[in-house]
Amino acid sequence: MRRLRILALAATLAAANCVPAAVHAQEQPSPESMEAAQALFALLFAHGFATLNAQAVEAAWPGIETALRTQRPNIDPATLADLRREFERIRLARLSEVVKDLPAIYARYLNAEDMRVLAAFYSTATGAKMLQAMPKVLPEAFASVLPRMQPMLAETQDSFLKLLRERGLLN
Repeated sequence: MRRLRILALAATLAAANCVPAAVHAQEQPSPESMEAAQALFALLFAHGFATLNAQAVEAAWPGIETALRTQRPNIDPATLADLRREFERIRLARLSEVVKDLPAIYARYLNAEDMRVLAAFYSTATGAKMLQAMPKVLPEAFASVLPRMQPMLAETQDSFLKLLRERGLLN
């Protein structure tokens, strides 16, 4: 019975890490906020997402080119260059479709004025530098943090269960 209570508490703690933050967001953004969010996101997409897409194409293309050369050993460099541009264009169009709902998320958390201020910032030299850096920073940051998340969650859960036991709240 004791183990079952501990397991139930552990499951509750684990589930707490999965509760969407959107629960606290404003439910329906105003038309003005949506317009500002779309303008801000268009700026972010044009810089950040397009750069991330180009990086993904850069990583994927050698394998694609190898497969094409295997099928067509005499394929010329101009055709390969054209196919690469088309691959990047198609991928960017699909990415645009995948992230089309993100402006609404921005609009739920930020008001129109905040988003206009952010767009103005990204139009400055420092903001432009930030937009250039983010496609390099984010993958590196995620690669650094993600492997440590599972152990951190387990350690947090263990420490909290220990605290509950020390305070007599859990047998």
